[in-house]
Amino acid sequence: MDSVQFAELELEEFETALKEAEKAVDKLFLPASRKTLIEAANAGLVNGLRRYFRQREQLPSRKDGFPWFGQSYPKSYFWYGTRGTSVAERIRITLSSPTRLVGQVTIASPALARMTAENPQPIRPKGGRRYLAIPASPLAANWSGMPRDFPGGLRFAYSRTPDGNWLPSLVAASNVKRAGKGVGGVVAGGKKGSGTVAYWLVHKVNPRRDRTAMPSIHEQKAFARDAVAVAVKRILSAP
Repeated sequence: MDSVQFAELELEEFETALKEAEKAVDKLFLPASRKTLIEAANAGLVNGLRRYFRQREQLPSRKDGFPWFGQSYPKSYFWYGTRGTSVAERIRITLSSPTRLVGQVTIASPALARMTAENPQPIRPKGGRRYLAIPASPLAANWSGMPRDFPGGLRFAYSRTPDGNWLPSLVAASNVKRAGKGVGGVVAGGKKGSGTVAYWLVHKVNPRRDRTAMPSIHEQKAFARDAVAVAVKRILSAP
């Protein structure tokens, strides 16, 4: 007899729990709830991406190789900043339609797209220009204008790199002198090396794929999932 009563009690508790679960599911499937969950997923993903890009911005700046040659450049705030140009500031959220309620997060950054591409395409000059100007000094790296407007004025010249190669460059006009034909007729005078160079001039840049430019798909899903879990609790606890 006791076992029969115990079984009946278990069944009653199960049916009660089932009804509560059905109410919760119905509540979560309401259009307003679905919209809240999608918005939470979008917000969670965006906030996670911004945290990730902020961490990337805090990593030490690169100093090795061309065009750094051991120099320490100022932060460019490429990943995270407040100038309106950083990757973190170019994240956008859209809902495809009020009826389908499909969320979409995009990052309007061509530079980031190149970094994440399987085979990044070379970057070449535009507008009929012959060269790309690559900053070769901290001052040039921090200059937001065009090379032609650089303080003090710049002249074309061939300069010797610290590793011994001659490259086209833009240098201060006072450092330019005529030379023989071996290096194109115009060289940078004054101190040897990259100290006299404001910009190196190259015909193209071959970007490398950066597999850490974006968090993994598993991390991105976790950003969204954690935010959705909080939203679900809030919806179910509401009267």
